[in-house]
Amino acid sequence: MGKILRFLFLGSLWLGCQSSDSSDFGIEPDYVAYNDEAPALKKAFCNDANCKDPGYEERYTYTGDGKLSKVENFGRVTSGILEMQSYTNYFFDTNGLMTGKIQYSKHGLSPGWVASNESEFEYQDGVLRLEKMYFNRHQPEGKVFTGAVEYEYENGKRVGQKWTDDHNKFIRRVKYGYKNDVVNLETWYDEKNNVIRIFEHKFSGNRRQIGEYLLNSTELLAMIEKTYDKKGRLSTQETKVNNPLLCSMTPGLIKYSY
Repeated sequence: MGKILRFLFLGSLWLGCQSSDSSDFGIEPDYVAYNDEAPALKKAFCNDANCKDPGYEERYTYTGDGKLSKVENFGRVTSGILEMQSYTNYFFDTNGLMTGKIQYSKHGLSPGWVASNESEFEYQDGVLRLEKMYFNRHQPEGKVFTGAVEYEYENGKRVGQKWTDDHNKFIRRVKYGYKNDVVNLETWYDEKNNVIRIFEHKFSGNRRQIGEYLLNSTELLAMIEKTYDKKGRLSTQETKVNNPLLCSMTPGLIKYSY
């Protein structure tokens, strides 16, 4: 979610400076599903509602049994074409559990693609518990540990994540709240375990709004709105900004294809 938020806050929507009427949104999920993890074929980051010329794309490839095997990242270069910037391969064990992923990118004058970021996944009783992250250094060569993410589950639902740095020092964490088995609250904490960000989820039919609020206040800082298709899969994602200081941003939209 972090990469998506960074992109959206770098480019808000043409609706960014308009007030957002959320009167028909409530805390009760009332749609057949709100599936943000459905296996998409493409994710396009756009500058207009029609998504005519996306500036960035992620393209997904799956194995015969439906497991994610590769993600290709394309960016629009000065010539105007979309050019692949990096790609990530995913690996699984005989039980179908994802054991690792390796991202490849260009490096200096080196020919072809070289390994850059890498993750290794650890499980307990078939449930993901830990992701160890590495950076593959070149010239000189070396695989450097950069940090880890611990995952917390209860009753089959992910209820929290905790990040640590390359010295296993706690950095931040997030706790997830649920309503009818759908995430409806995210509370983020800093390294001193102080609450720093709160995201509240509200629902209306096939739409979901995620609002960020000032601490101890009802003032809305920004809002992400998601729409879902008839199968409950994530269809679009856009930012609606209420803070007038953010109105200078340019339009932006994320569109999913299946």
